[in-house]
Amino acid sequence: MWQHVVVAFSVAAILAPFSYYMGIAARYMKLPQITGYLISGIMCGPYLLGILSKESVADLNIIEGACLSIIGLAAGAELDWPQLSKSKKQVLGITFGICMFSWAFCYAAFDWLGMMYPLMPNMDGRHLAAVATLGATLMMTRSPASAIAVLKEVDGKGPFCSLVMAVVVVKDIVVIVAYALNIELIRAAILPSASEGMSILNVMLPVLSVMLSVTVGVCGGLLISIVMRPRSILVPSFGGEQGIARTRMGVIIIVSTAVFQLAHHFEAEPLLACVTMGMVVVNRRHERAEKEKEELHGILASIMSLSNVAFFGLAGASLKLSALKDMLWIALLVSVVRIAAIFVGSWVGCVLTTTLNETRRLFWMSMITQAGVAMGLARLAGTRFPDWGGHFQTLMMSIILINLLIGPPMFRYALIRVGETKVHMVVPPSKESSGGGAVA
Repeated sequence: MWQHVVVAFSVAAILAPFSYYMGIAARYMKLPQITGYLISGIMCGPYLLGILSKESVADLNIIEGACLSIIGLAAGAELDWPQLSKSKKQVLGITFGICMFSWAFCYAAFDWLGMMYPLMPNMDGRHLAAVATLGATLMMTRSPASAIAVLKEVDGKGPFCSLVMAVVVVKDIVVIVAYALNIELIRAAILPSASEGMSILNVMLPVLSVMLSVTVGVCGGLLISIVMRPRSILVPSFGGEQGIARTRMGVIIIVSTAVFQLAHHFEAEPLLACVTMGMVVVNRRHERAEKEKEELHGILASIMSLSNVAFFGLAGASLKLSALKDMLWIALLVSVVRIAAIFVGSWVGCVLTTTLNETRRLFWMSMITQAGVAMGLARLAGTRFPDWGGHFQTLMMSIILINLLIGPPMFRYALIRVGETKVHMVVPPSKESSGGGAVA
C-alpha cells in the first residue's frame, strides 16, 4: 500500500509543473487559469494518457482533502459580519430570491431530465430524487474568490460591488449548510434502516452532523487565531519575518487539513467545518483584528496559488471522458435553466428590497460563475456515494465549466454598465482567475 502511495505522490510531483504551465497557457488564451489545470488533469488522468492510474488518483485523496480545507477556509474568511450588517436587508432578500428560484428551477430540470434521459445508470426513483435535490443545491453556488479577482482586475468599487460580494459570500454559506443537510437526508432516505426505531435518529442526524461540523470548525478557528498572534506558542520565532511567515503558513495548512480530516472521520461535513473555521478567525474582535485579517488573506492567497494546481488537476484526472461527452448537452440545458432562475431570483429579490433599477437589471450577471466551492462539493458527493457519485460528479463538473467560461465576461460587463470600474469599454473575457490566487 505504502509503495503505491509513494509512487502516486512522486508522479503527482513530476506532473505539477505541467499543470501549472497549462494554467499559464490558458490565461494567455483568454480562459480562466483553472481551466488549464483541469485540462492537464484530464490529459494525464486514467481516462486519456493514463500517466495517473485510478489507484494513484485515489491514493492522492489526502492532497485533495488539504486543498478542499483551504478552499473552505478561504470562503469562510470572506464573511465579515460588520460589513454585511450595513446592507443586511438587501443581502438577505436577494440571497433568498436567487437560492429559492435556482433550487426550484434546477430541481425541476434535473427531475425532468432524469425521467426523459438516463442521467445515472441503474437508478430507481429515490436515487434520482437524491441526485436532483443535491444537484439543485450545488447550482445555487457562486465563486467568491473569482468575483474578487474580477473586481481587482477592473478596480471595481462602489455600492454595487459591495452588494455583489455580500450576496456571494452569504449564498455560499447557505449552500454549504444546505449541502450538509442534503447529504444526511439522502443517506437516511436511500440507505435501508435497521429497524423502525432508527427513524427518529435518522431525522436528527442532519442536525447533529451540522452541529458537529460547526463545533470542529470553531475549535480550528480558535487554533488559527492563536497562530496569527505576533508571538504565538505554535509558531517558533526563527528565520526573521520571512521565516515566521512561512512557518505560520505551514501551521495553517496542518490545522485546516486536520479539521477537514477530523470532520470526515466522524462523518460530519468537512467543508462546512472549514468554512466555520474561516468565519471564526475573521470575525473575532480585538485590537489587531484588521491586521490579522489582512495577513490571513495574504497567506491564503499564497497557499491557493499552489493548492489550486493540485485540486483542479486531480478533479480533471477523475473526470470520465466518455460520460462527459454524453452529458454535455444536458449540462448546456441545465446551465440555461440556471441562468434563467438567477435572472428571476435576482429581479424578485431586488424588487422586494427596493433596490435601484439599474441594479435590478444587471445584478443577475454577477451571479453566474462557479468554481472551487462548487467543484469541491461535487467531489465530496462523488466520494460519499460510490455507486452513482462518479457520474454525478462528471455532470456537475460539466455544468460548472460552462458557467466558469461564460460568467467572468458577464460580471465584467455589469460592472462597466453600473459605472463602478475604471474600465470604460467591454474588454475580452478572461482573467477572472488570472491572478493565480484563490478560486473558491
